Amino acid sequence: MKSFRKLIPVALVALAASATMHAATTDMVGGRWKISYDDQTRMVSLAKDGQAVLSGVYAKFKVNADTVKTTSYTDVTFSDATVNPATGRARKYTITYKADDKPTVEQNFYLMADKDYLLTEVVLSDGGAQVASNYICPIYSEAKNLFLPQDANNRFLTVPFDNDGFVTYGSYPLSRGQSLTSMASGRYARDSVSFEVTAVFNGVTQKGLVLGSVSHDTWKSAVRLTGSPLTQGHLSKLEVFSGMTHPATRDHYSRGEGVPGYLQPHGTVKGTEVKSAMMMVGLFDDWRTGMETYGDVNAQIAPKRPYNGPAIYGWNSWGGMEKHCNYEGVLSVSDFIKTNLMDKGWAKDEVVYVGLDSWDNMNWDERKAFADRCHANGQKAGIYWTPFNDWSGSDSRTVEGNNGYTYGQARVKVDGKTMTGRVDPTSPASLSRMNYYVSKFRECGFEYIKLDFINEGIKEADSFYNPEITTGVQAYNYGMNYLRELCGDDIILDLSISPLFPAQYAEARRISCDAWGEMWHTSYMMNSLSFGWWLNRVYCYNDPDHLCMGNRSEAENISRMTTAAVCGYCILGDNLATEGSYIGTPISQEKTIKFTNYPEVNKIISMGKSFRPAYGHKLYGANNSVDLFQLEVEDSYLIAHFNYSVGDQNVSLDLAELGIDANNVDLDRSIECWTNQKVDISNGKLNYKSFNDRARLFRLYKK
Repeated sequence: MKSFRKLIPVALVALAASATMHAATTDMVGGRWKISYDDQTRMVSLAKDGQAVLSGVYAKFKVNADTVKTTSYTDVTFSDATVNPATGRARKYTITYKADDKPTVEQNFYLMADKDYLLTEVVLSDGGAQVASNYICPIYSEAKNLFLPQDANNRFLTVPFDNDGFVTYGSYPLSRGQSLTSMASGRYARDSVSFEVTAVFNGVTQKGLVLGSVSHDTWKSAVRLTGSPLTQGHLSKLEVFSGMTHPATRDHYSRGEGVPGYLQPHGTVKGTEVKSAMMMVGLFDDWRTGMETYGDVNAQIAPKRPYNGPAIYGWNSWGGMEKHCNYEGVLSVSDFIKTNLMDKGWAKDEVVYVGLDSWDNMNWDERKAFADRCHANGQKAGIYWTPFNDWSGSDSRTVEGNNGYTYGQARVKVDGKTMTGRVDPTSPASLSRMNYYVSKFRECGFEYIKLDFINEGIKEADSFYNPEITTGVQAYNYGMNYLRELCGDDIILDLSISPLFPAQYAEARRISCDAWGEMWHTSYMMNSLSFGWWLNRVYCYNDPDHLCMGNRSEAENISRMTTAAVCGYCILGDNLATEGSYIGTPISQEKTIKFTNYPEVNKIISMGKSFRPAYGHKLYGANNSVDLFQLEVEDSYLIAHFNYSVGDQNVSLDLAELGIDANNVDLDRSIECWTNQKVDISNGKLNYKSFNDRARLFRLYKK
């Protein structure tokens, strides 16, 4: 194929796979993408299908205390080759920058046939000598980049690093203007950071640019971007980089009132070659497809933990019992679920996991007896654990398992200070502790582990026990890989407080922080699904957390249970104990029986699929969540609408805007799943009443 095109003079020059050349201005073409290098500016521009996407792009990095830009190099060469990475056959173009007093830089671009995206990375080397860096930015631009219409509907997505502290996703206007009142008033351009990935999109056309890291073995990565003033709607600064620490990565430490805090820097990566994370740049007709594609690319590079079983249903003790978990009580919960739910048809063809949280009030014999009771009731037993925490804070305390270690040998240091409550994922003491607990869980018969506060394992530290590990992400991968191998394929792992990535160690991840039964919690959890639904591409399931009915209104109960349908995962949370020291309330138990007995809703839950947001620029409720979601399956279109405390409303929903042909809907079979009533569709619109705090769940069968 013709790999490069010289523009000055205008000529096409074909190169062999390993050939190199010097050029003035050069095009690198592959599939739908063209990379153009300008020797005068020493920058590149990216175009797709003839449309300019990004211009003024260069790479930069840190070595020692210096920041080096590729624009400072004058010896620049080009080469190309055909390669076969995990994402499929690609044409790899390399721009090599050399200088006597600087590391050699390889700026790689991977272009694939018929893809809406390309991949890029930066590799540093120094003739076989060691290179060290804690920051590499493959894509940096301060040019005015405009690939969307100039209007106030342009948005950018902010993705949180983890799900701790009730953090939320954001969909913010790319520009600010005095006429804008929603989240972006003022005269200055937006400036923000998104962790690992972002989308810059137009809310009306849905067209969008997706940028983010797709490898997560070494670096914490992020995207910093600045929008435009007023309503011009362009990017004025873009930084897609590896080497991020921030209060939101939990690497910031307070030093007391009135004293500046301490931000632990990202660990330094060392070697004869140092690579950034692989970054994806994709321009999509629909940003939602772009985010799903981003998830798929991540899963190609690090395949998700496989699960081929039926949909997951169950119960977790924390929602209603919290710290009051007791032996007699949890035995009665297992019996309650068997008698009042399973025997009445709930989760008839699925797997029911009954899980203990905060189980310190029980001894190992009682835990095993609980698991035995679950098995006798046709259930599987689950348990809770925090592999990277020690809550005692005592250095002299012996590590469980009679292995000769103390917790002082397991802890890490930050800024010279020992971190109480946090253990090193690479230390023998921590690994021995894992051996002990997983062995005990297996002896008891537990087949599901809720892993909590594992974001502690990805924080940076002064150093780690394993000298080859120098970053928090490397330490996390080391510890989680060890844990995954201990658990094998017969224990389900569900991550609770955790980073988004790496994602290959668990079947499920709780998509938000804690969520109980009130509408505020439902809207908070739905903020995470609004902009994180695509995570079911890297995990098997998005977990909406424990579903609690309690003393909330029935409208709120319906909404909370609908979150199970739109996530495809159902773990109940009310206190269902009828015996023991902490008995549940009749209203909680009665509501649990009632709201698990809606067959049409259960059919949708059992699909195990996450719904997609209908848009990303219209937000509702206290947590700025999307209110409308959809999913197309083989025989029907599914629509969920959440009313986040905005009062009763009459809705006339244009189905064409959701890509649904109203003429293809079978009106005789199509229903609203909570009422089992037939739908009202006229003139291409679905008409219904939206009640305050209550979700609607429609199944429109195809003809």
